[in-house]
Amino acid sequence: MNNIIQHDIIQQHLINFTTKLIKNVEEMLSKEWDFTKLVEVVKESTDELGRNIIKDFLEELDKAIKEDDKRKRNG
Repeated sequence: MNNIIQHDIIQQHLINFTTKLIKNVEEMLSKEWDFTKLVEVVKESTDELGRNIIKDFLEELDKAIKEDDKRKRNG
């Protein structure tokens, strides 16, 4: 997997993460502010970010393995 693909995966997920987190925090601040809820929202968001990045990396690695000419010739 090349560096451009890795960079694109991370960049897209960070954009999505930031957008979603800002929206969630703004919604929370417009209501009654709760620090415990903020911690929960941030943790859930970072957990989801990590899962999504790992999922996409694994999918790209799987694709690269399937397209690898050496693997096709040897097996």
